[in-house]
Amino acid sequence: MVRPLVALGVAAVAVGFVAAVDRGVASALDPSETVVTLIGALGVVQGLRYANARRRRRREAAAPGDPERRAPAAVPGADLDERIERATGPARGGHRARRQVRERVRELAVATVARERNVSVEAAERLVETGDWTGDATAAAFLARSSSYPVRVRLRAMVTGRSRYEFGLRAVVDAIR
Repeated sequence: MVRPLVALGVAAVAVGFVAAVDRGVASALDPSETVVTLIGALGVVQGLRYANARRRRRREAAAPGDPERRAPAAVPGADLDERIERATGPARGGHRARRQVRERVRELAVATVARERNVSVEAAERLVETGDWTGDATAAAFLARSSSYPVRVRLRAMVTGRSRYEFGLRAVVDAIR
């Protein structure tokens, strides 16, 4: 591709020398048409050169990257869900799990009562201990040390085979919401 460009360059210089020597050749060439024609021809030559160079290149497709994987995120309350599962299930160590869940739920109840009734944490703790924090007797019995479960809850627990603990836990969670 270099040889045709060299030949075109030599021809242009030769025409330039002839036009400089003989004014008749220079007047025969209209500069406006000539310049436009040469620029157009140069554009075509460059376009063909570029297309030819691209045709010879090896084509490589871009390899897509690996898709992003989401990092596992901690689910709020998942540890409490696991504790509740252990506390209400038949697994060993249920008493300790029950005690831990009861204490955690008591903390949540105290915080909720303190926030909703606009009282101090100590006053909220007293309300939870006495069972006066809710109108639900089952929820109050679950967290208060001095209350006992209502008769209907005890009967339902016997009939269904579920523990009073499960009924009390469900009642407290509903009362906290």
